[in-house]
Amino acid sequence: MTPARPQLGSRAEIDAEVAALIQSGRHIQPVQWQGRPAWLKLSVSQPPAWRYQLLAGMARLLHQPALQPVRPQGGVAGIRNEAQRLTALAAAGLRVPQLLAHDDHWLLVSDLGHTTLESLIRHADIEVKWAHWQFGADYIHQVHQAGQYLSQAFARNLVWSSEHGLGAIDFEDDPASVMSLEHAQVRDWLPYFFSTAHFFKDSLLELGREIDSVLVQETASVREGVYVALRRVRWLRALRWLPRSMQRRDVLKTQCLGELASLCSRRAASEQT
Repeated sequence: MTPARPQLGSRAEIDAEVAALIQSGRHIQPVQWQGRPAWLKLSVSQPPAWRYQLLAGMARLLHQPALQPVRPQGGVAGIRNEAQRLTALAAAGLRVPQLLAHDDHWLLVSDLGHTTLESLIRHADIEVKWAHWQFGADYIHQVHQAGQYLSQAFARNLVWSSEHGLGAIDFEDDPASVMSLEHAQVRDWLPYFFSTAHFFKDSLLELGREIDSVLVQETASVREGVYVALRRVRWLRALRWLPRSMQRRDVLKTQCLGELASLCSRRAASEQT
């Protein structure tokens, strides 16, 4: 049985729940805020820089700014960043968690629901999978049309509501702190392709065509940036030659992205000749 969410209705009750979370060593808790489902999130320490330095070096080696890793700020700066991103996206008319309350060390946001796009695609029949994939692509395009970006546009971070459609969660980092808006928008497509390609592993050619039709709606610079990024990661298809014992879930997903990138790159090259 799922434990009941703590009932919060005042700042004093939030402060008490924050203290309980700190005591338990947790940093996030589902709660009820004045009768509405919500999430209480505490600040966390900034992750070590060395985790991102290797990835940053690879991005430079590949001459691909959109692959630049974004280190979450952590602490007070991290809470401030997430609050600012939620405010900016909501002001642009995009569906994201509503910022209900916050201070320097925590924030309280509304609950968008529990049905992720990843879950919808995983459990759907093939024809419905395509429709769900298009929902995600349409949401990302809507974000870009509003002059915004997401950062963590994995299918698991896109939440579905039959009443309100898709919304996005997880804004603990800010790509615009290390790259241009154009590159941040290019970057949004890469985690979306990575997190969905393996659901269409037997239909990657068709998925490539869907990607083409979606990217036509993007600006020329973002569209070209996505194709350049795909050309730079197509070597990942070589992961299929790893021993079977090493081909775990994330490796298979990465290899599938490489296969998709190779197909997209070959088709784009043939259309230019």
